[in-house]
Amino acid sequence: MDYKISVLIRTYNEQKHLSEVLRSLSRQTYHNYETIILDSSSTDDTLKIAQAYHARVEHIAKSEFNYSFASNQLVEYASGEVVCFLSGHSVPVRDTYLASINQIFQDPEIGGCYGKVIALPDGSLTEKVFYGLSYLKSRLRNPGSSITREKEIHPGIFSCCNASARRELLLKHPFATQLGDGGEDIEVAYRIIQDGYYIASVPELLVMHSHGKGFVSFLKQYRQWQQMWCNALAYIQKKDPDDQGRLPPDTK
Repeated sequence: MDYKISVLIRTYNEQKHLSEVLRSLSRQTYHNYETIILDSSSTDDTLKIAQAYHARVEHIAKSEFNYSFASNQLVEYASGEVVCFLSGHSVPVRDTYLASINQIFQDPEIGGCYGKVIALPDGSLTEKVFYGLSYLKSRLRNPGSSITREKEIHPGIFSCCNASARRELLLKHPFATQLGDGGEDIEVAYRIIQDGYYIASVPELLVMHSHGKGFVSFLKQYRQWQQMWCNALAYIQKKDPDDQGRLPPDTK
């Protein structure tokens, strides 16, 4: 089955790399897709770039933005059976990126998937080393397999700078607005797993994605990621105090 894939991109002043993202999509070998951008009042050339690539553009006020609200809006706008989240600076590396996503969802037991990240050419040395080693580690860990089917959440699972899911599951389990500053993707992964599906980790779903953060700034961001993980766990534990079978053992 050739699923229609809705590529969903949240933007705010993304002129630096958005053309690279959309150019990569235009070169895909898989053509049954749409691109929808939700823009939060950009003041640069983001909208001109989106229009040049004939992407559908929807709008929210910058004051309305949080990650969960914007993602939920995009899922509502989507018409595909599968939705693919990219950031405005997540550039798919391979021309078979969308074809690979379609192939992954041929498995009816997979509810969502996510790939790996390497730094953009203008990323910092810290980002290039961190992301490069992470990607290499994922390939060495499973040298004979391109897909790992996961049934337990962990930091980084279903990161929405490079993740896809069955749209019906995200309509059933929208992103929690209480986690709108981050960690909402972890909570959604938990819900998908609770429904009996796997989350697939697929290193070869590779994008270039970075923010140009040097060592000190990156360390601060890393600590923020750790806090997002803790916030997501606390939210799940508060919402489902008696149903935590898919949480890591040391968090129960």
